[in-house]
Order: sequence, then C-alpha cells, then structure tokens
Amino acid sequence: MSATKIAIHERQWEEMAHLDPLFAILTEKAKQFGRWDTEEFFASGRKEIDELMEARGFSKGDNGRALDFGCGVGRLSKALRAYFGEVTGVDIAEGMIDLARRHAPRCRFILNRHEDLSLFENDSFDFIYSNIVLQHQPTQILARRYIGEFIRIIKPRGIIVFQMPYKLTLRYALQPKRRLYSLLRACGVSAEFLYNRLHLNPIRTICLETRDVQNTVARRNGTILRVYPDEFNHHSMSYVVTKAAKRN
Repeated sequence: MSATKIAIHERQWEEMAHLDPLFAILTEKAKQFGRWDTEEFFASGRKEIDELMEARGFSKGDNGRALDFGCGVGRLSKALRAYFGEVTGVDIAEGMIDLARRHAPRCRFILNRHEDLSLFENDSFDFIYSNIVLQHQPTQILARRYIGEFIRIIKPRGIIVFQMPYKLTLRYALQPKRRLYSLLRACGVSAEFLYNRLHLNPIRTICLETRDVQNTVARRNGTILRVYPDEFNHHSMSYVVTKAAKRN
C-alpha cells in the first residue's frame, strides 16, 4: 500500500480523536457530537468483554497476555484487564493512545503506524481481540495482512477473536459522506467545519467475504474454531481462531 494512503488513514483517525473520539470508536447516532457519557461508554466495554469471556470460558484473574488491536481510547483494553495480567493496546492515532493512557492506566498502549505488527515477536499473546477495527482499514489487503499477523503473534493454542462484515449495503459501499469529507479536506476545508457543520466524517468501511477470511486464516496455518453472526455491523461475522501447538 502507498505511503500516501497510510498517511491519510493516520491523519483521518487523528482528526477523529480530536473531533469526537468516543463516537469514532462506538458510532451510535444518538451519541454523536460529544453526547457519549464516559461512564456509559466504558460500561459498554465491560459488558462486551464479560459476555465474550463467559462465552470463551475465561474467569477473571491472570490468564496471561492480551492484545486489543485498534484499541482507540481503551474501551475494551480497560475491561480486558480484569481477565489478563497484562493488556496491550495498539492504535494508529496518537490522540487515541493519549486518551487510552488516561482512561486505562493499568494497561500498556503502543502507537503503531506500520502495515504489520512487527513490533511484536512470534507467539507473544494468549488472547487477541479486535472488534469494529478491521472493517475500517484502508484496503482489504491490509485487513488480510493483520489477520495473518494475529496468527503469527498468538501463542500456540491461544485464542483470537475478530469481527468483519462479509458484505456492505449500498449506502455503506458508496460512502458519500466519507468521499465528500476527503475531497473537501484535500481542498483545505477544516476538519472541524466538515464534521460539526456539514456532519461529514472520514470513517471508511470495507468487508471481506467469509470464504476470503477462511482462506486467509488457512494460509497462515490458523484454525477457525467458530464463525457466528454478530450485532456489531450490518452483515457482520465474528471469528474465533487458534493455531496448533508446535511439533517437537
């Protein structure tokens, strides 16, 4: 992917970190323009993680190391800390990382502007979670790459859970507000005016067909344990993935 496209992606998420960070992470229409109550926002993360951990058989305590990919302001990282001795969050936007450190001081947060997760060694984590993040990558190629990276850095028999739409409605596919935002920003119109006055935003949505995800996981020697429809987006699926223990 071109450096220009990555730079634009980074700049747009920095702008959202400044304009309306909680809405950028959890886009409930009624909460836009700073209407999220902070406690309610983080309570939604606790509820999501509690339900996920119960479904995956985790009890509260030290279950090893967890990664929150696309951590934003730490909504899920903070909740994961009740189940893991060490929680690391990564994000492309420095503004998001700064807010995450403020809201979840018991977690570790890292700015990652690379097109991979090379800052982590193989077999680094016991659990990886990524929700409503892969769908906002600039390209499908990058989304597939990150899925492969999840498998590389998960420990053998560790668990990865990630979400991805398998198709987009016509409105999501056309994304007129995002396109107009990008065009006007390129012409020098301020992000504040575009967001607050014209109600435009730069958030992109992509999809990967279920078979595409399955093939991506298989190519990296991962194993899909479960695929199930979720409520995080229209036509969205969640995937539970692991990788086999190494043979002696």
